[in-house]
Amino acid sequence: MEEAAAIERVLLSGFIRDRYLLGRAVEAGFRPELMPHSLGRTVAKILIDLQDKSDMALEPLTVRALLNERGANSAEMKKFMDQVVATEEPDAAKVIAYVDILKARHSRLRLVEVNTSITTYLEEERADGQDIVEFVGGLIPALMDIQHQRLARSTLPASEVGRQIVGEIVSGNAGRTLGYNLSPFDRLNEALSGLRRGFYYGLAGAPRRGKTNFGLEIASSVAARYQIPVLYYSWEQTSRVLFSRLLGRETLVNPAALLTADASSPRIQGRVKDSWEKMKQGLGTLFLIESGRNDTVEHIKARAHNLMHLFQTEECVLFIDYLQRVPLEEQVHDEKARTDLISGKLADLSLELKCPVFAISPLDKEGCRLDERPAEEVSEFARPTMHHSVGSGDLEYDLDVAMVFSKDWVATKNLQDILATEAKAGRNESDFLPRIDIIDLHLDKNRDAPDAVASTIQYAFFVTLNKFVEIGYKTQDQFTTGFRDFAKMQQILEQLREEGLLSPV
Repeated sequence: MEEAAAIERVLLSGFIRDRYLLGRAVEAGFRPELMPHSLGRTVAKILIDLQDKSDMALEPLTVRALLNERGANSAEMKKFMDQVVATEEPDAAKVIAYVDILKARHSRLRLVEVNTSITTYLEEERADGQDIVEFVGGLIPALMDIQHQRLARSTLPASEVGRQIVGEIVSGNAGRTLGYNLSPFDRLNEALSGLRRGFYYGLAGAPRRGKTNFGLEIASSVAARYQIPVLYYSWEQTSRVLFSRLLGRETLVNPAALLTADASSPRIQGRVKDSWEKMKQGLGTLFLIESGRNDTVEHIKARAHNLMHLFQTEECVLFIDYLQRVPLEEQVHDEKARTDLISGKLADLSLELKCPVFAISPLDKEGCRLDERPAEEVSEFARPTMHHSVGSGDLEYDLDVAMVFSKDWVATKNLQDILATEAKAGRNESDFLPRIDIIDLHLDKNRDAPDAVASTIQYAFFVTLNKFVEIGYKTQDQFTTGFRDFAKMQQILEQLREEGLLSPV
């Protein structure tokens, strides 16, 4: 009881100072009757009344005034309010955890009441002759209420969901239900309808295909455009290395050079200074996290709650690099079972936080072999799939969107041949030949997908610069042996030249 009383004071301390915390708690299923004491229930009711009145400040003085108006500000209440105000304000993660504890406690107490009723009925059945059907019918509402109480989040009826969507359409605001804009990856944005809230995304690929760089580009773009918390968890790279990749993409300098003495050259310093002025304003909500054994899904959820609280928003985006490295609180030695368990937790997390979760996965040995050399037969099927992810199992079934990187060996060679020919003819600014891989992004699964030109999008990946440039869709006829892509390679070359990406530093 003392633990529940302490939780009561902590929650009220947060609610009375921060409307955001109260809103998150109510969304998580908080109700005044969860409080263990009548005093706490009274204060909680007043706070919930104040929540919808944006013109009234949510603070101790306002609450005390309303207690006076309602004749509830007794000497005992004044003492209780003093204790609440003196209690340290909790963070968002603690509020959610404490609400779950109170919900579980309240459910147990209700079950005890039900158990007592059943025991009493069994002991006194012969004495009063109450009909068993009538008795059980009286218990059902209580049991249903307990079940509803234990739901992770409040559930809206279809009529309420429909009211929101129809309202957006009628008011001319249709489209707000779609995801975060992925520009400059415009074809990907079109194919996915943006990075959508509550969706679970997977990106698989062999080593050196640019999975981390692709994720970083999307993460930094969303953070800069929307100024919401974007958490990039990496179990492979330090935050310095991750940031150097972002900086290298902007400066067009090899990220490895940015962390060495080579960066002292005046030309690189000038590029870094100019790029930093453009970048820094958009990185205030991007968090590059060096992950470790304590960063379980529960820990990730807690940090997301706290950052949403810090920025006073209900939105965030999570990137996991990579999925198989996420630690579990329980010991699971089977690789397939472990991957399935982690994936299931991430899928649940995307729904619970109503945010996009973008998880990166490596390929197994067979998947890597499929992508390590040109296919013997040109085909859209001669490549790795999400089933080639390490410990794949049910991974693709959990995902809302399954994406797979593979190298287009033919297009890559053709582009390199054109670059070499241009250099020999003296049409390049120098004889420098950048290393560019043509990467195919296959959308093997795309839930609620809009009509699109194709399910494969091509990118030019500048390997040493860690930069992706979107080329366009790859249509089905381009997978055939009869396709001649010289014209397309020339178009790509001109696009890269116009963007100033073919000059060395």
